[in-house]
Amino acid sequence: MFMECSDTMKKTTKTLVILILLLGITGCSTKEDYSFVKSIFQTDGASAVNAHVDTLREELLKYKIKLNKRNPNYYSKKTSKTITNEIKNSTDNLTLKLLKNKTNATYKDYLNIAFSPKHVTNRNDYLIVGIYKLFYWAYAIERSHTITTMQYDTKKLQKANKMMQIIQYKIQTAKDIDSNYLFITWQRPWQIEVLKKINGNKKIDLDKYTKKQLLYHSNMNFQVISSGMIFTLQDTLKFLGAEVTNLSKSTIKSILIFL
Repeated sequence: MFMECSDTMKKTTKTLVILILLLGITGCSTKEDYSFVKSIFQTDGASAVNAHVDTLREELLKYKIKLNKRNPNYYSKKTSKTITNEIKNSTDNLTLKLLKNKTNATYKDYLNIAFSPKHVTNRNDYLIVGIYKLFYWAYAIERSHTITTMQYDTKKLQKANKMMQIIQYKIQTAKDIDSNYLFITWQRPWQIEVLKKINGNKKIDLDKYTKKQLLYHSNMNFQVISSGMIFTLQDTLKFLGAEVTNLSKSTIKSILIFL
C-alpha cells in the first residue's frame, strides 16, 4: 500500500521537475507556461489521491469478507454481492431495506443503524455500506477522475478521518440491549461463551478469569485493517497539506450517535 503511494508521489515529483527544467532552458517562460506546469502537477496529484481511494476500497472489501465470516448470521448473501460490486465499480446506487423510504440517506443513517443497540437484521451490511458511503462522500468518488488536488474538500476528508477512528472504537466496544457485542472481531470463542453466560446470569466460576483476560484483544486482524484505512485517510490529508487529527479515547467515548 505505502510502496504504491510512494511510487506515485515520486513520479509526480519527477514530472514536475522535468517540466520546470524544460521551461527554464527555453529562457522565455510565461505566466501561461507556469499555469500549465501547475495544472500538470495538480492532475498527477489527483492520481496519487485516486491511488489512496483504490487502497481504501481494497481494504474495505477485505474487512467485509472477514466480518461476514466472523458474524455469519448478520448479513444477506444476496445483498453482499451487490455491495461488493458497488465498491469494486465505485458506484453508489444501493439503498438497504431499512432506508428505502428515506430520501438521500447518508453514511450517518447507515452507521446509526449499524450501531443501534436494538435488533438489526443484516447489521454487517449497514456497517460496510456506511463506511463505503463515508469514503464516497469524503473523496467525491463520483467525480474523482475529473478533479484536481485543489478541488478536494479537505474538511470532508478530515471529518472522515475522525469518523473512522470512532467507527473503529465502536466496532470493538458497542453492545446491544442484552449486553452482547454487536460485532464479533477481537473475541476468541471462549471469551464469547463466558461473556454470554455472564450476560445470561448463568452460574460461572469467575475466579478462573480476570477482567483483563476476558477483555483481552487476542485477535488483532480487524484492528490492523481498520487502522490501515485510517492511515490511508491521513496520508491523503498530509499529501494535500491538511491538518491530521487523532481523537482521544475520551472524545470518542462521548460520541453516541453519528450526526
